[in-house]
Amino acid sequence: MKSDVAADRAVDDLYAGMRGRYGGRNSRANGYIYEGYFRGEQEILFGLLDADADTLLDVGCGSGLMVLPLVERRNRVLGIDFNRDACAAARDNGLDVVRGDAFRLPFAEATVDEIVTCQFFNQQKPEAVARFIDESARVLRPAGQVVMVWRNGGAWVHRFALAVFGTLARLRRAPVFPYENHEFADIERYAHAAGLKVEARYVSFPPLRWRSADTGTITARSIGASNICVLKKPE
Repeated sequence: MKSDVAADRAVDDLYAGMRGRYGGRNSRANGYIYEGYFRGEQEILFGLLDADADTLLDVGCGSGLMVLPLVERRNRVLGIDFNRDACAAARDNGLDVVRGDAFRLPFAEATVDEIVTCQFFNQQKPEAVARFIDESARVLRPAGQVVMVWRNGGAWVHRFALAVFGTLARLRRAPVFPYENHEFADIERYAHAAGLKVEARYVSFPPLRWRSADTGTITARSIGASNICVLKKPE
């Protein structure tokens, strides 16, 4: 636990610098280089959510921009982040946010209908991701779901983007974020161990609003820049 927490806090410092540079209302403060990618990912995510779910929790919410449009549509939309600046920015943006740990969620068992997390996994080690999924299973109500979105390090377009933007960042001496790739098979293994069912999995290219459940095609391997996995808690 201590090593996961230390790693997460180090990433917090990097995001604090991004918010200082771009402000809390810019998606780049949450690590998105291209606004069109953010908007496309948001649209794809919203299409997977349960419109009848009562309480929605965004884990690692940052400035709260991803779920902010849902505040007026749901009974209760919450964010959780450990970084104080992120929590302040999310509150300023109109999101009800709790400062807390993604690996020890400050909620009682079976109290949340739906959980989302976007681009949180890529800065986390495998054991931290497994712990997050365990915690999701604990706080979800029966029939609740968790929708997880993270970058697909195996996609050709993502490899190209990492090479280009990584080089530019080094030339500018900009801070480099840690990067961890997570395969669907590992996520599914953690889910089964936590008692969650894999409801769906996709690869997507958010700028084109494209997603596919067939993750093995040439198209998926080339432009499937984001992975999406939906896990369901049994009733």
